[in-house]
Amino acid sequence: MKYLVQFARIIVGVIFIISGFVKNVDPIGLSFKLEEYFSPTVLNIPFLESLSLPLATFFSIFEIVLGVLLLLGVWKRFTTIALLLTIIFFTFLTFYSAYFNKVTDCGCFGDALKLEPWASFYKDVVLLMLIIVLVIGQKYIKPLFVEKANYAINFITILGSAIIAYIGINHLPIIDFRPYAVGKNLIEGMKSPQELGLKPTTYKTIYTMKNSVDGKVVEIDDAQYIADDKWYKHGTPWVIEADKTRTIVEKKGYEPPIHDFNFDCNGVDKTSEILNASKAIVFVIPFVEKVNEEQIAKLNTLGKEAKAKGFVVSAVSNNPIKGLELENCFMDQTTMKTIIRSNPGVMILEKGTVKAKYHDNDFPSINRLEELF
Repeated sequence: MKYLVQFARIIVGVIFIISGFVKNVDPIGLSFKLEEYFSPTVLNIPFLESLSLPLATFFSIFEIVLGVLLLLGVWKRFTTIALLLTIIFFTFLTFYSAYFNKVTDCGCFGDALKLEPWASFYKDVVLLMLIIVLVIGQKYIKPLFVEKANYAINFITILGSAIIAYIGINHLPIIDFRPYAVGKNLIEGMKSPQELGLKPTTYKTIYTMKNSVDGKVVEIDDAQYIADDKWYKHGTPWVIEADKTRTIVEKKGYEPPIHDFNFDCNGVDKTSEILNASKAIVFVIPFVEKVNEEQIAKLNTLGKEAKAKGFVVSAVSNNPIKGLELENCFMDQTTMKTIIRSNPGVMILEKGTVKAKYHDNDFPSINRLEELF
């Protein structure tokens, strides 16, 4: 039992620290995921949506602290019980996501590692078993260092995590795990499996068929439906229950990390023009309703200065921006939220490669932008 506890202690501690850290660098990303869970179509607790960012910040730091406390071997009763309650909560969320296919990515490892819903659930089940071992065998958990050293390490952990979260919220994440990170080429990220010579993900449609005579209900896939005309021939008693039709992954393949990256500019697609420009500046505004006049004035000023210096300038948003004196294009809101954790945010491109990104709190000058080229 002693060795099993030490094994579980290391595994659980390291996983919690890694999982917490990748969320900690990007609390806003985790808050978007929590908003999905809180929405009326999932857990239906919309009053928590306004608290998603504070909760995301707390959970990311708490996860790191629990992992550190476990490895240090201090406050073992509090630590093991807190770990147990936390993993029970996470296991419920991942099961709910997988079974009802509501939130297809749990956000367990932020944007650093994407797990399928059932894989996330099985991961949490394994962690749950390991944590139960820790709860039962907590007497075998001994402090790693002397008391003062343990408390000093824990204090540094909390302070460091808080600073990292602050930077992620008020500036930009210190590490960007997304496909729009600085240095990434968006053109390459948009290439299809066929262009890369890879196999794409394949899907199949599941129909729920109901017999109008005896009331029998069966599920079949699209291939079975086409292969047997009893399902659709004239006079058949079988009827498709359209509201229960769903699409599932048949075989996982390559999927481009960048999709829905399109510039709809008054009905004209200018995606190619912007991606192929030698110097392009894109103002990204995911939430128009949260942008004030001062911010719009900054966009107008920098946009005009950039145009004069030969930049291709575009502003993308989810709705028209009142007072904007630049070309206002439109893009999928989820894509814009993924591009940059700022509203508004600035992205600089060179032939499709991300040269730099700026938070609104670090709004660049035209001289700063020119220095990039």
